[in-house]
Amino acid sequence: MRKPRLSLALALAAVALTPLAACRKGHTAWTPLDVWSTKPEIEVYPFGDKSITPYQERMVTLGAAEVRDLSKVPPDQLKTYPKEGGGQIRAIDQLAGSRLKWHLELGDDAYFSFVPLGAEKPCACTYRMGLRKDGELKELSRLPVQPVARFAPAAVEVDLTPYAGEEVDLMIQIDGPTDLKPGMAVPSALWGSPTLYQKKKVAAALAPAHPNILLVGIDTLRADAVGAYRARRPSLTPSIDRLAAGSDTYLGAWSTINSTNPSFASIHSGLYPKNTEVYDLRTPLPADRPVLAELLGRAGYDTMATVSAHHLGNHNSGLGRGFATFTTAPEHFAAELPVDLTIDWIARRADADRAGDRPFFVWLHLYDPHTPHVPPQPFADGMAPAAAAGLGPVPAWVAFRQPGPRGFAEPVLAGDRDLYDGEVAYTDRQVGRLLGFLESRGLDGSTLVALVADHGENEGEHGLLFRHVGLWDTTTHVPLVVRFPGQASGRRVEAMVQTIDLFPTLLKAAGLTPPPSDGRDLRELAGPGRSGRPEVFAEHSNRMGAMVRNTAYQYIVSAGNAKVLLDGAYLYDLKADPTEVANLAGRGLPAETRLAGDLARWRAERRPGAAAALQSVTPEDAARLRSLGY
Repeated sequence: MRKPRLSLALALAAVALTPLAACRKGHTAWTPLDVWSTKPEIEVYPFGDKSITPYQERMVTLGAAEVRDLSKVPPDQLKTYPKEGGGQIRAIDQLAGSRLKWHLELGDDAYFSFVPLGAEKPCACTYRMGLRKDGELKELSRLPVQPVARFAPAAVEVDLTPYAGEEVDLMIQIDGPTDLKPGMAVPSALWGSPTLYQKKKVAAALAPAHPNILLVGIDTLRADAVGAYRARRPSLTPSIDRLAAGSDTYLGAWSTINSTNPSFASIHSGLYPKNTEVYDLRTPLPADRPVLAELLGRAGYDTMATVSAHHLGNHNSGLGRGFATFTTAPEHFAAELPVDLTIDWIARRADADRAGDRPFFVWLHLYDPHTPHVPPQPFADGMAPAAAAGLGPVPAWVAFRQPGPRGFAEPVLAGDRDLYDGEVAYTDRQVGRLLGFLESRGLDGSTLVALVADHGENEGEHGLLFRHVGLWDTTTHVPLVVRFPGQASGRRVEAMVQTIDLFPTLLKAAGLTPPPSDGRDLRELAGPGRSGRPEVFAEHSNRMGAMVRNTAYQYIVSAGNAKVLLDGAYLYDLKADPTEVANLAGRGLPAETRLAGDLARWRAERRPGAAAALQSVTPEDAARLRSLGY
């Protein structure tokens, strides 16, 4: 295959990426300690039997392992339908009658956080958490172990601030039934995402010659779910709103396609699907299309990605190219885990001897707004943080709807509008944790942050529940927020842009000359005094149509998607009919003639390149995709 050619400016940039001279003065910053991966001392064994291993580190679901109504799955598919529940997190599975201990010195503002996930098998047990100081044992938290539930319980946050600067033994213990005897099966309980948060002295971050780049891609996030796009009180997204307040917020941003893998292929390559030839979840991006990580890595950037959906892994997407570290979920991650992995990676890098001598490029993919909608509590019951809290504990919660439990409006996909909102609020909390970490480490000023969605979602519009099919605004209008380093104030940009415009924007911000693509630098395209794109284009997954849109009309051609939209043309007057209900095609309107011609010409234009090759899919992967609504 033809290899991408790099410009002279790009080649020279690799030499130019050297740190600015700086005096590294220390400061206090958040320094999370992942208890899951930090080996404890075993202080108490079940029955005092040291031959028993009293704990194990596991990947578990944040909530029940199966939440769908399988009675509605076709019988011929039931045997191969995989379980589908909450996203995966890290947990300690601890036997009753055991105590684990970590000896450490606590920093400022310390608190211990864990999700009391409960027990997978019956367990009349109790969680106990405390510490020992100067030989005196103090219990700080006690609660009963419940069975694992559909929606995970709220995280428990134990205040440790009175012990700042003290050496202590931090301990977690599971008390079990009093009638347990040696030889009996010992029950266990799960501590989800156990983490010690504290502030400690760290070296000041060095500012590299070119900015760090953090690309946050959120799956299935509608633009109107974000407070910066839709006036809603209270907002579901106080953390993203805070980011938007100091960023360029592109109110008229459109995706290139309504499916995850093709959309991210376009974002990373700057090419429309017609030029990537990626239209589904199993066709990797051809290797002759340059991608962000590849170009930035060659120019001296450290590169890392965490992808929260199995089908977006490199085996199916081809987007692992150029990433030195590329982590893919076995099924799908809950947002707290990939955020933790990203924080861990940046912290290790910043604490290394070479801290700051190279900029980083991180792609963080979060999956949660996608079905199944199983946010943890209190998000599932309609509560969200009242304000952005960063890495600190949430000081106040607010109801974003009438509080209370919800079932699934779509039981097979496990989807519900209120629970979707809960997933958005939960995802925002995790994004806020990452942004708070960057800020505390002094990296916010030297980091370009871009937040974007791959596509939206139908929530009952057009007769569709939680299927991102069709090319209406419900599936193609997405949030796009970019905070450039040193940006003094935010801008709300009305001009139309597309997600492919991130490709040249990020490369130019890194001091590189972008290779040819379909994208345009956002600052040149929609900067002050610029009018943006006169039209935006998108294609349907699996080559089932295309659309063109300007500020007045949207024109769609549908083909082969009869279950959703009959074949043919659709024209919507966006001023009179913003919800795209009344089809005006075939009435002889000049707008249809003009847009049909523009779409036909656009579809006929192609960039040369190697053909994409369809990746084979195992029966298990095919069943997994069916369970997600594909």
